[in-house]
Amino acid sequence: MEAVVYLNGALVPLSQARISPMDYGFLYGYGLFETMRAYKGYVFRVEKHLARLERAARALNIDLDSLATLEKAIYDTLEANHLSNASSARIRLSVSPGQEDLASGSPAKGGPTVFITAKSYTPPSPDVYRRGFVAMVSRVHRSPRSPASALKSLSALDILLARQEAASYGVDHAILLNEDDLVAEGSSSNVFYVNDRTLFTPAEHSGILRGVTRDVVLNELAPSLELGTKEVDVALSDLLEAEEAFLTNSMIEIMPLTIVADRRIGTGRPGPVTRRLMKAYQELVEQSLIRREGTDTP
Repeated sequence: MEAVVYLNGALVPLSQARISPMDYGFLYGYGLFETMRAYKGYVFRVEKHLARLERAARALNIDLDSLATLEKAIYDTLEANHLSNASSARIRLSVSPGQEDLASGSPAKGGPTVFITAKSYTPPSPDVYRRGFVAMVSRVHRSPRSPASALKSLSALDILLARQEAASYGVDHAILLNEDDLVAEGSSSNVFYVNDRTLFTPAEHSGILRGVTRDVVLNELAPSLELGTKEVDVALSDLLEAEEAFLTNSMIEIMPLTIVADRRIGTGRPGPVTRRLMKAYQELVEQSLIRREGTDTP
């Protein structure tokens, strides 16, 4: 069955979706996106994703529909693709300022382009979580001095190049350093390491995107498990010599990071703090599902 997508206020079959070749997102990569995970039709922390999108859109002078309208569009897209009861689904919401005005070279007035897709998602297997990710250190560097590093931009060339590099080396992931040779983030993830029951993660000034799952770990899970947290400058040696490490994003949730640059992190197996966080995250999702069932929220 053909996928149904949301495009500028309407649900249409994918084969009928049309975006102008003069769209600012296509021409310049000028735009934003959010990737979200739904569990049984419930989009976990959708309000956090949309709030981040709104902040970034404001920075790029993109006029968005109301967050309530976007949230409804997300759920409508899930329903149109018969994913309301799916165990897991992936939603991507992309926005750009719209078409270029040829006379001025700037976006034409008339509203942004809003495009939403939803499809079934199969997370990594339990075996992958039991062994953890193997990562390399990418030759691609993040720039902490660029405002784009803090935005989930359509222009994600550095991340795509790092992913290709990891694939060519036959590993799961890539770790990106910044221009000061400090750890910034993973190729689509935030990085954490653990020492003495304290979670360390690169500070925002390191050139990172502040992930929604990162915030869940720092502000919800760590306090509930009585773990310390520190946002700091992270040298590669700090990561390599840590007791344990893990990666976070909305799709993989919390993934143990067990080998980096052919070096074992700790024992080379998922550590006890990481395992507790993984369990706590899953419990948080389940609690959110239970609370949702008791409301009229879509």
